[in-house]
Amino acid sequence: MINQPANAALATSSAPLLIVIDMQLRLAPAMADYQEVCARVKLLTEVADKLELEHIITEQNPQGLGTTDPSLVSASAKVVAKDTFSAVQSEAFIGAIEELGESHFFLCGMESHVCVYHTANELLALGYRVTVLADAVCSRDPENKALALAQLRHNGAQICSSETAIFAWMNSCRHPQFRDILALIK
Repeated sequence: MINQPANAALATSSAPLLIVIDMQLRLAPAMADYQEVCARVKLLTEVADKLELEHIITEQNPQGLGTTDPSLVSASAKVVAKDTFSAVQSEAFIGAIEELGESHFFLCGMESHVCVYHTANELLALGYRVTVLADAVCSRDPENKALALAQLRHNGAQICSSETAIFAWMNSCRHPQFRDILALIK
């Protein structure tokens, strides 16, 4: 399905790709910690825009569940509709990641134990590097989130915070956007 070098999971210089999964307003009221997670996802999308990092936003069954929280959608984001729990099973998603050519995916969104979990596992199975941003994912039940993160770590995903990822994306305090991004974080 995806042409990916066998050693892509070992690459350290691959460009990051932010994937925002199913942050749809109709689902939001049922989520534990939605406001905090939404604030983190908003920070991540703003930083991605400033750093000119590619990002994809998925929407689960938008005809039934509505669209993504508008505060999270920037002009540079690619929005992809899907009806499968794993975004990897969506032809539109596969087309978007093949077009972008990235091999290190940073996942955030909801629900941790359903769409985030299945997308991460399928990306790992295809040999991609996957980092799940623990403070930028949520589920209805916090225990489901904790179990999903533990299983994803066991399956080979990296688990870190949004700030850890943001600083990794910049790599140095000498990055030209460092001060602007630091202001967003504070």
